[in-house]
Amino acid sequence: MARTRQVDPCYPFEKEIRALSISARYFYLLSWCQMSDPNKETKKIGGVMPYDLFFLKSNIFPEEEIDITPIVNEILDQRRYFPFEAGGKQWLWCPTMPKHQTINHPSKGKYPDPPLALQEDYRSGKLALTQSRVELSRVELRKKQPYWAAFTKETQDKMLSVSKRFNIYQLLGRIKKTKKAEIPEEVVARICTGYLKNPGKVKADWPWFIVAINKEWGSWSAEKNIREGEEYKRQGVAPAIKELLAMILKSKEPHVA
Repeated sequence: MARTRQVDPCYPFEKEIRALSISARYFYLLSWCQMSDPNKETKKIGGVMPYDLFFLKSNIFPEEEIDITPIVNEILDQRRYFPFEAGGKQWLWCPTMPKHQTINHPSKGKYPDPPLALQEDYRSGKLALTQSRVELSRVELRKKQPYWAAFTKETQDKMLSVSKRFNIYQLLGRIKKTKKAEIPEEVVARICTGYLKNPGKVKADWPWFIVAINKEWGSWSAEKNIREGEEYKRQGVAPAIKELLAMILKSKEPHVA
C-alpha cells in the first residue's frame, strides 16, 4: 500500500538530486511512496520496494506512455537505489528515504530488508560514487587557491602592480582569516585603482588600505542595495518588503578594523 511521504525544501538544491534529469527526480520522489516504512518494533530499516518495472510504472506514471527503464537505470547509476535479491524476487533499496521521514505510525510491511553485507557496504562508503581525477584535482586546486584567484585578469593585474609596493595579498588574507570576510572584486579593483593613481602620496600603506576598504566596501554595498531596491520597485514589492528594504538601506556598512 502506498504511503504519504514528506519532502524537504532543500531537496532541489542537493548535489546528488541535481545530477538527475527532471523525469528521474520526479520518479525518484514519488517512488518513496511505494517503499516500506522503517519500523523499530519489527526491526525493519525500510526504504525497500519491488524492483518490478510494471508495478513501478503503474503507480508512478499510470497514464503516461513512457519507458521507465532508462529512468530507473539513471537513478541506479547515481547510487540512489541499490538492487538486491530476496525470496526469489528483485528489490530496490533507497537508504536515504527513511532518514528524511517522520513516521509516527509505521506499517509493519512485508518487504524484506537488504542483506547485511549491502547495508555495511553502504555505511562504510564503499558504494558511494567516486570523483574522477579531474574533479578531485579541481577540488584540491580550489582548496589551495585564495578567493581572489577567481578575479578577472584586469583586477589581478592591478593587484600585482600594487603588490610591488604593498603586500595586498597579505591584507586580503588576514581579513579573510580574522573577519571571515571576502572583499568583493569590484571593491578590490577600486582600491587598487585609487592607490595606483597616487604613487608616493600614501605614507602609511596599511592604515590607508584599511580606511579605503571600509569606504569603498560601504559605497559598494549601498550602491548594491539601491540597485536591488530599484529592481524591487519595478517588480512591485509588497509594503512589508519595502519596510524591510528601508531597514537594510539604513543598516551599518561593512567595517574592517
